[in-house]
Amino acid sequence: MAGRPSDTEILEAVGAHAGRRGIAAGASDPGVAVLSWQTLLDFRIVRSVETRGERAMRQPGTRREELADRPTYTSISSHRITPPADPSRTEVWLLVRRASLGEEWCEDCDGGTNLCGACGGRGGRECPRFVDCPACHGGPDSCWECEGTGRSRSRRPAHLRPGTTPADRAARVRCERCRTSDAACPKCRGRRQLDCPDCGKSGYVQCGVCAGTKRVTHQECEGTGRFTVWTEGWIHQNPHHEKERRLGRLDLRRTTANAGRWQETVLRTATDKLPDDLDEADRTLLTPYLARRDGEVARHATLRRLPLAHVTLPADPHHVYYAFPTHSGIEVTTRPTGERVRYFAVIAAASVAVVALVAILATLLLR
Repeated sequence: MAGRPSDTEILEAVGAHAGRRGIAAGASDPGVAVLSWQTLLDFRIVRSVETRGERAMRQPGTRREELADRPTYTSISSHRITPPADPSRTEVWLLVRRASLGEEWCEDCDGGTNLCGACGGRGGRECPRFVDCPACHGGPDSCWECEGTGRSRSRRPAHLRPGTTPADRAARVRCERCRTSDAACPKCRGRRQLDCPDCGKSGYVQCGVCAGTKRVTHQECEGTGRFTVWTEGWIHQNPHHEKERRLGRLDLRRTTANAGRWQETVLRTATDKLPDDLDEADRTLLTPYLARRDGEVARHATLRRLPLAHVTLPADPHHVYYAFPTHSGIEVTTRPTGERVRYFAVIAAASVAVVALVAILATLLLR
């Protein structure tokens, strides 16, 4: 891989780092250090994938001016559209097939309106001139004396009739039919009914649907009486993302991402090739991503690589040294070996168990 430091440069950098930690490693001496390489990868590709089709359109009104600015086509499958400069953007094209634009009259209305179905084209409807009183409901309580008839019809003894107490009488008014005071419903005054609030006692009310015009707008054609028809072609260019990442140990990712001298290769067409110095295993991994997909019209692929050296030293068996190129040289960092991590994990778990056991014993002794 171009730009990868030599093994000697890596071992010298590791030896210097170990020396600063107080370890006389002699890393560059033959047979002392064990070195292996791993290439960190971050591969991302976004393709613009195009789909096409056409559909019959029928919309109310005259829309010729609205459609005048749309591009036209003869065959949607062969119509040429410029590939997007940025494959990550979504692009939508709406077109009109040549000679397909026209108008047709609406067959379900008369110039955009129809007779009102609510009133049958009469503009209104008959209405009762009077309605039952909402207070006494048009019953015998309309008047305690005449029950709304104008003549006293109560056959109950006077002391059993309603309204015999002053409080009952105070809530009533003089009856307009029998002229008895403090006996009638205060709402209808003994008449049982009130003038209809809808028609004002006229017996006729205007239709609330057509507002008396006898006709209503035809909703399907939006009152225009016609439809615009055409064949619409559509072309969608949508981004499709894929990626392959091999970024190494989690505890090293931020260090390598910020300080590492990553090599970057950009591929913009299906004929662009992967770098010649790419490891064969990595080439086998990434090659399938470069195959052209159905409907692909543009792509943008980015391959970022960073060589990472893995070094172990007999003089420091509990640590692993990682080295990688930076813009200023070679950076070396250390991490405990897996065995060391597991060792301290066991110690920590044992310590927790001991603390828990002591706490339980202390609780039992205090009871």
